[in-house]
Amino acid sequence: MSNNEPQDPTTKTELLEKMEQGWQSFQQFLGTLTPTQLTEPRDAAGWTVKDHLIHLAIWQDGVTALLEQKGETRWGAMGLTAEEWTLDFDQRNAIIQHQHRDLPPEVVLARLQTAHDRMLKCVQELPEAALFYPYQRYDSTSTQSAPIIGWIVADSYEHYAEHTPWIQAIVAV
Repeated sequence: MSNNEPQDPTTKTELLEKMEQGWQSFQQFLGTLTPTQLTEPRDAAGWTVKDHLIHLAIWQDGVTALLEQKGETRWGAMGLTAEEWTLDFDQRNAIIQHQHRDLPPEVVLARLQTAHDRMLKCVQELPEAALFYPYQRYDSTSTQSAPIIGWIVADSYEHYAEHTPWIQAIVAV
């Protein structure tokens, strides 16, 4: 790993701080967008800003379902079938976009807020050591042995940062 690559947080406090900073930064950016920008311009794949936002919420819901350990599968929390979960990321994302494309922007924004709040609350309630348990401890069907914290990071503040330039490109049209 080079010194320029981001590293996962090493403490729960650091993770929570990065989650909050990433969320606040993303919310500030979203606050600059008009209702028309959320729904009308599209990228080359046909996605609107609203589609990107529901995508973020759905993926966050999936990780939160794992963390909550209430018997709901990650893919089930994301509205996917077991068969759909075996597809590649692009195919899963296309299904998610198709399922939610008709939601009004205010519903999507509320869903994104709820997804963030649920994940944040879940992380706050987890013992710090649980953040470093292997993914397969949360999903017994998985062979992933990397710590779950990587998925939390990837589907929260890093996911917002990943989608921000794509959203900026959509609204720049």
